[in-house]
Amino acid sequence: MKIRKTFIITLLTISATFGSLIAMAQKDTIKLRQEVEVTKAYQPTVSEAEKINDIPKIKAEPVEAPTFDYSIFSKPIFSTFDPSPVAAAKMVGEPKPTMEMGLLKLGLGNYLTPYGELFFNSQPDKNSNFGMHFKHLSSYGKIKLLNDDRVKAPESENVAEIFGEKFFRRSTLSGSLSFDRKAFTYYGYTGDLLTDEMKDAMIPYYQDKQYFAKGTADISLKSGKLPATDFNYDFGLNYHFVRSKTGQTENQLLLSGDVHKKFGKTTGLLNASLTYYTADSLINNFSGSFGPKQQILIKANPSLMWKTDVARLQVGLNSTIVFDDDADAAMLFWPKVKAEWSPVPQILTLFAGVDGHLQHNTYSNIATENPYVDPFHDVKNTNYKYIVSGGLKGKLSQKTNYVAEASYSKVNDQHFYMLYGRDVMNLSASGPRSLNNTFDWVYDDLKLLKISAEVMHSVSENFSLHLQGNYYSYELETISKAWQMPNFDATFSGIYKPTEQLKFTTDIFVVGKRTALVSEPVFSSAPSMTVAMDPIIDLNVGGEYQFNKSLSFFAKLNNFGFQRYEQWLGYTNRSLNWLAGISYSF
Repeated sequence: MKIRKTFIITLLTISATFGSLIAMAQKDTIKLRQEVEVTKAYQPTVSEAEKINDIPKIKAEPVEAPTFDYSIFSKPIFSTFDPSPVAAAKMVGEPKPTMEMGLLKLGLGNYLTPYGELFFNSQPDKNSNFGMHFKHLSSYGKIKLLNDDRVKAPESENVAEIFGEKFFRRSTLSGSLSFDRKAFTYYGYTGDLLTDEMKDAMIPYYQDKQYFAKGTADISLKSGKLPATDFNYDFGLNYHFVRSKTGQTENQLLLSGDVHKKFGKTTGLLNASLTYYTADSLINNFSGSFGPKQQILIKANPSLMWKTDVARLQVGLNSTIVFDDDADAAMLFWPKVKAEWSPVPQILTLFAGVDGHLQHNTYSNIATENPYVDPFHDVKNTNYKYIVSGGLKGKLSQKTNYVAEASYSKVNDQHFYMLYGRDVMNLSASGPRSLNNTFDWVYDDLKLLKISAEVMHSVSENFSLHLQGNYYSYELETISKAWQMPNFDATFSGIYKPTEQLKFTTDIFVVGKRTALVSEPVFSSAPSMTVAMDPIIDLNVGGEYQFNKSLSFFAKLNNFGFQRYEQWLGYTNRSLNWLAGISYSF
């Protein structure tokens, strides 16, 4: 009851504040230049098989302090592990010719894979824009595990979304509605090859179906490009609902605001948000009981910034108040400092920073990170107590850009995925054997050293190369290894356009060795087992042919090296897989 009263009072206060800020924004009469920075921490993602990138160009952006994150994600169907570039060397496609109102893409691949995607965009008048997007991608083939067991591994993804924008003289109002459903089976397991009878007896979720369905509504009001001396804002309201096949639900309401105003040579910035989060049918991480969970997070990140032609300094504070039904309220603070100096503009920029934040580990966030996690999971929030970083970026030549960065972080309550099993590696065991194929987790505090480098080189207007790599060193307090985390990863990409109609792409993804844990139950006297996971070397090639203005053909070969590897222990990837199809604009 206390939390609810506090929440109501806080909500009224923040709503009144946001309301007054919006009123101020609407009363402003001077157009100003938009200078709010919206940057995103580097997180590895995966790219879809049908995606064909344009010739890349480097767009220099401020480097966001890196965060600790799993580098291995379970990939969507017909995609391979594909880390996105760090923000400092964002790949930006060359301008595309003006398209018609719609784009239809149809494809088919091995593993019984149909693919369809439709984009539609309409501009009823010069002050509004409306669009729709629909997608289906599925696969029904079998996968061969590392123990040579061929198992059924159907997966599917369905997306539907509509969005629109209304442009006013001084602002833009935008909104969207979307639905996303990902379905799969728990097909994997580790250890020796088992008979069907043994799998049914030992593995609780073997071949069970799961889905995560998410509906989202989003609305935002953002100021236009106005003079830097005026008031700049970006207010948003987001709600999503998540449901799983195993009965878990999640509701999250997020009210956010970014404001920015210049006072003489000083710019004031405030990023604030209020999150109301509930989830049900979880096993509570505090009490161990089955039931609901509720949290309220209030964030306020004020800062001041000074800029010149060759330097920038931002000093501020990150703060979060957490109300949890199952724990005492907590108020957390972190420093926020960013500095940049360009002794040789465009050629060399030095940057450094100190940062920190609380990572909200919601049910859906964890399920996205590792879909094979225990479906009743409830993972603690992760506290990035400090992230100290620094590096340099710039140009080696007119055709070569680079960024190099090192960071040192202190992280509390970081989760690491592991499996529970009993006598998993002992086929002659006389007692009952068991093996989970959904992941549990252990927590630890750690210090992380991360060194990153990225180079992008344009050989010519039609040929470009991109190399990016990360090295990780983990200093753990209680556990012996950073379970299933690599010591390095790297990406090499190339794009070649020999003609206006023809384009080829290649991507090589490399992930270093990892160590996984299969832990015996507490009551067992047998020792836990560690499993060495082989490095990943994944080669992908693609091509696209533009037949005419409206029609093009594409093809993508993933895992061209025929390597079998596990992105999560027991869950082997597909071997060579291909997808080919047509694109038609109308």
